[in-house]
Amino acid sequence: MVHKDSRGLWDALSALEIASTPQIAKMLKPFSQPVTDCYECGVEVPTLKGKRDKTRDIGVAALFLKRSLNDLRAIWNLLLLGYTSQAGSVAAAAFENTLITSCIAGNIRRAEKFLTYKSGEAPWSVVDLCKMYTRQIEEKSKKSGSTSADLEYETYWKVLYSQYMWLCKLKHPTIPSALHDAFSVSLDGDEYIVMAAPDTRMEDLPSKAFILTITTLKVKEAIESFALARELDFENPNVISWQKRFDSIVTNLDKAVDPIMKKPLPFDYEGKILRKMTR
Repeated sequence: MVHKDSRGLWDALSALEIASTPQIAKMLKPFSQPVTDCYECGVEVPTLKGKRDKTRDIGVAALFLKRSLNDLRAIWNLLLLGYTSQAGSVAAAAFENTLITSCIAGNIRRAEKFLTYKSGEAPWSVVDLCKMYTRQIEEKSKKSGSTSADLEYETYWKVLYSQYMWLCKLKHPTIPSALHDAFSVSLDGDEYIVMAAPDTRMEDLPSKAFILTITTLKVKEAIESFALARELDFENPNVISWQKRFDSIVTNLDKAVDPIMKKPLPFDYEGKILRKMTR
């Protein structure tokens, strides 16, 4: 076996990523509209006419809404480059940033607690945030008079947290995630090559779709919480136009993800392998 020098592979990787992006963009095309709408609605919401602006909860929530929008953009770009697990790592951070936004917007007491907590860290765990957000949804449901039969507190917050746990399987060193990633570069399907490269496999598409769906929904929830906390003027023409676009996000997202998720993810939130790894 002749040893080949690895010089030039780093630069060649850029060319490979550029060549792979159109293929992945085609795979993710159904997500383009809802992700774009989500991002642009998030940018617009602080500019809309509302009653509350310069309160501490709005100020703190705005910081993390901005971070969440950065996360959404970074995830989109990483997925287009073919780095799914790395996008999932950012998505785990986005999950926390969006929950912070949702739980602080409209609650000055929580904003004050965050601002005075040690080292500027969040005073709540992700479990705490999932529970807090679930309570908020319950209260909102009761105030609106809508049925909440499908909102069981213990079930709902655990479902939220399981989504975060799945993202953490990508973020942390786990065998199922590493195995799935490894065979994105394989010559004969039996052995993988130790090198970075875009994952363009169709069997990776459910993971890409799941990451995008979770992140877009969580960012949307953060935007909605921010909008409600600002007490927008829902009779204002600009707000009406914004709301119409905002309401279309979930519908279009469902259309994009439902056909793809008929195929299982490579592993579940506990790390259990759900389908045979490609070899």
